[in-house]
Amino acid sequence: MFAVGVCDLPETGGSTFVLIAGVFLLVAGVIVTRWVQASARRMSVVVAPLVLLGGLVLAPQVADPCAPATTTVPSASTTTVPSATTTVPSATTTVPPASTTTVALTCATGGSCAVGDMGPGGGTIFYVDETRDVGSQYLEAACAGWQNNCDATTADPQSDWGCFASLISGADGTGIWTGEQNTTDIVAGCTTPGIAADLADDLVLGGQSDWFLPSKYELNQMYIQQTAIGGFSTDFYWSSSEFDDYFAWYQIFYDGGQYYDIKDFTFYVRPVRAF
Repeated sequence: MFAVGVCDLPETGGSTFVLIAGVFLLVAGVIVTRWVQASARRMSVVVAPLVLLGGLVLAPQVADPCAPATTTVPSASTTTVPSATTTVPSATTTVPPASTTTVALTCATGGSCAVGDMGPGGGTIFYVDETRDVGSQYLEAACAGWQNNCDATTADPQSDWGCFASLISGADGTGIWTGEQNTTDIVAGCTTPGIAADLADDLVLGGQSDWFLPSKYELNQMYIQQTAIGGFSTDFYWSSSEFDDYFAWYQIFYDGGQYYDIKDFTFYVRPVRAF
């Protein structure tokens, strides 16, 4: 009688399962009522309604077997995989700075000079005045053998002063630091080749070409420092200081005397330079 599949019944306003369960319980209540009527008619009147009421109360609590099965699938767990970060240290090559060797400057290489030092021109410092401007603080005498690459054996050359009976304008300076100007004036005013001032002016030694004939008092300082300088004769040396038309100053190196004499005489020559 009730062979119809309960899950095939159409849905009504309520749950299909609840409706069927209620009908089933009602029928069961009728059957039970008839069964107990013969023996306990009075009891059945009480029990039947209770069974029916229980069916109506319990039916909604029973899960609907016709409801589609609901499978709760846990959401796929999300695994956070940390990104593989490989920190490659930058290759840093520390190159030590090139070692700097500090070389102390000498007089010959641009440092300070003292009397007796070798100067830039390969000669010897014989006078120092560092209160003066740079470029005119030191006087350097040419080396012994200066005409033969400073061989220290070749004697100083000899020559005349030049231009006898002619006054050379401007060549009368006698003090220290005046020899260079005297020489410039002599070379310009006396064109005789090979004179004392000309020999000094033409000299190129130690890469230096600013040599000149010393003045009267520059020559005297050379006499004072002759041992340090070396290579001098004990005879007479010309200065660049003119006395007048016929005479010029010279110095004797065996006693230090300074005198003037005739320009045509032949005396020794030793160039100097200022720097």
